[in-house]
Amino acid sequence: MSKQMMNENESRYVPSEKEWKPLPFEGVSMKTLYKFEEGGSTVLIKMAPNSSFPLHNHAADEEVYVIEGECKIGKHQLSKGDYLFTSKETIHAPSTREGCILFARSLEELVLIKEKGK
Repeated sequence: MSKQMMNENESRYVPSEKEWKPLPFEGVSMKTLYKFEEGGSTVLIKMAPNSSFPLHNHAADEEVYVIEGECKIGKHQLSKGDYLFTSKETIHAPSTREGCILFARSLEELVLIKEKGK
């Protein structure tokens, strides 16, 4: 069985009351739903209006589903109900004008990319 698959007897419950943890990026917070052995996770990401997530790369494929609001990821403008799959080694910096809540999943941890002059 793959490392990413849970045993049939395992389960992980996360109550809706779990608190959002602010990230060190203005207007962005996160709830971790599941952490993979490889370092990645399944998360909910909340982005306030006019906020962005820093430029980053993924060592593994990433899946994103827009639960609420809108955001731009790479060349894709996403709205509520949209799904985006990006393959590993895809570099992007998600941003939003209206704000959003995203469901995101990647098996390996993302790598922030330091932009020149910052």
